[in-house]
Amino acid sequence: MQFYYPEVLYALVLLIIPILVHLFQLRRFQTEYFTNVKFLKKISLQTRKSSRIKKWLILTTRLLALASIIVAFAQPYIPSEKNENSSIETVIYLDNSFSMEAIGKKGRLLERSVQELLESDLINKNTNLFTNSEEYRAITVQDLQNITYTGEQLDYKTILLKAKTLFTKDTSVNKKLLIISDLQKTTSPQSPQDSSTLAIYAYKQSAERKENLQIDTAYISQESIDSKVLQVEISNSGTASQTTPVSIYNNEILLGKSSATLAPAASLKLSFPLSEDEIKQGKIVIEDNSLEYDNILYFSLNTIAPIKVCSIDKEITTFLGRIFNAPEFEFTSMPGSAINYTALNNANVIIVNELQEISSVLNTTLLKLASENRTIILIPSSTNLGDTYGSFIKNSGFSGIDSVTTKEKFITNIKFQHPLYKGVFENQVQNFEYPKVQKSYSISSRSNSILEFEDKSPFLIQSKNTYFFTGALNLKNSNFIQSPLVVPTFYKMALSNRSPPLLYHNLAEENKISLPISVKNDEVVKIDSKDFSFIPQQRNYEERVEITTLELPNLAGNYSVSGDEAITFALSYNVNRAESNLKYLDISEIKNVRTVEGLDDFFNSEGYQTKKDTFWKWFVTFALLFLLIETLLLKYFK
Repeated sequence: MQFYYPEVLYALVLLIIPILVHLFQLRRFQTEYFTNVKFLKKISLQTRKSSRIKKWLILTTRLLALASIIVAFAQPYIPSEKNENSSIETVIYLDNSFSMEAIGKKGRLLERSVQELLESDLINKNTNLFTNSEEYRAITVQDLQNITYTGEQLDYKTILLKAKTLFTKDTSVNKKLLIISDLQKTTSPQSPQDSSTLAIYAYKQSAERKENLQIDTAYISQESIDSKVLQVEISNSGTASQTTPVSIYNNEILLGKSSATLAPAASLKLSFPLSEDEIKQGKIVIEDNSLEYDNILYFSLNTIAPIKVCSIDKEITTFLGRIFNAPEFEFTSMPGSAINYTALNNANVIIVNELQEISSVLNTTLLKLASENRTIILIPSSTNLGDTYGSFIKNSGFSGIDSVTTKEKFITNIKFQHPLYKGVFENQVQNFEYPKVQKSYSISSRSNSILEFEDKSPFLIQSKNTYFFTGALNLKNSNFIQSPLVVPTFYKMALSNRSPPLLYHNLAEENKISLPISVKNDEVVKIDSKDFSFIPQQRNYEERVEITTLELPNLAGNYSVSGDEAITFALSYNVNRAESNLKYLDISEIKNVRTVEGLDDFFNSEGYQTKKDTFWKWFVTFALLFLLIETLLLKYFK
């Protein structure tokens, strides 16, 4: 016979206490004198003898009852001969993704799982354990206490592959993998390649409440040319309607507040107009009692660098300079006979204004810039165009110039649904003073026209990020630059190559971020927060720095980018919202996986069962029996 807790047997020393109590009676007897004691002496001898027997019987029953209780707590068992020499390897996967923040019957799922592992015999079994972010060989109590949430999440296939690296290659031993997770639906489960030597167990952690409100995303909407709007998307994954306040902060300054009521399994979009050009420490906050990580979305809005517009002109013009003015734009004008290619290569928008010919060098440069997503705007000359111009038009994705029309045409058709005019007009204007053109060029393609003449032929047409006017815009040929259309048309064309600023990045993903800052060749930028800083992978270019982040940072929040000369740029990171939907796998769908209701079930499964039978219940029964005998002795034994 062996004991689970042999150290409890030291309590048998306590048996000396009732022995001492019985041997050294503290009660004193007083002698009473009678006139005739002949018969009293005889009765006294008989009573004293029976009392002594009763005392020893009671002592014996008390000792046996106390001893039975102590042995029961030591939990005696008989080892099994079959499993005495068996060998087993154990690997445990503990899901520490943010979906384990859900509340179960005994608290949050991850905290409760860690507590159960601490209370089990895990440490004495030389067990390997891994999470989504860390792995521990021969796990210790300290390792378990240091496990925290992570934005990473392993799918079922990756769990099996990673567990395989923690098992030895010895095929003679039994291998057991225990998956402790809420088993969210990330990918379809797959069976292990070699299920004969690997036994897989699943201990599913179930949330009591399947209701959850979450902030899905936030972005800047630029539907209007004169406003900046923060769009916030919130969703409800539960089966009941919920209402929550929604607050926007810059650090601790409240920028806006609203209330959102969401129907079951529905989403909602809220709009917050922004007057600030820069928000370094932004966050969006809602109130929800389920998952905590998706109640806050960190974001940052940096001052946007001016768009560099470069115009190559045949003659000096002033209307472009009036449209592209500071601080939103940085406008540069140069004659076609003296092109500054350095300025051209740094420009975001290039306007080729009424040139007749395009040299081979300019042709190559423009095509290269167009491939880099720069915006090219072509305004032809009112005089005949050369062959090089026509060749460049074809290379830019247009069908080519078919003919020249000298008949006056009115620009009457506006494609209001085109992204160029989205948010420009409150209503679709059908009657206003239409601009006109005296001489224009005809092209056969009409597939992506933006403005059209009265005969449906295109006046402004687009091919990817290149725009082509089919007529010159000088006042001798057209009054277009005097019409209300000219400002929104050129303004939105300049903005078309610039995407709305990305407000945040996701943790545990590779993020390549281009920072519009200039640094010296030997200067290194670093990312800082209140708690730590690190140097990301980076590459320096002439007017920008490209950084790459993956493993760091590992905590959601607002960060700043700084260099040797205190360059500041704000970055924000959040946990991916994929786990907020609270959709779980059905264990019955997973092949070759056995379910357990707790760690006791797992560690008492085949291979761990090192006992034939336990006897603690018998000893508890014996203790009760001896206490019953003692009671009967005290009541009926005279």
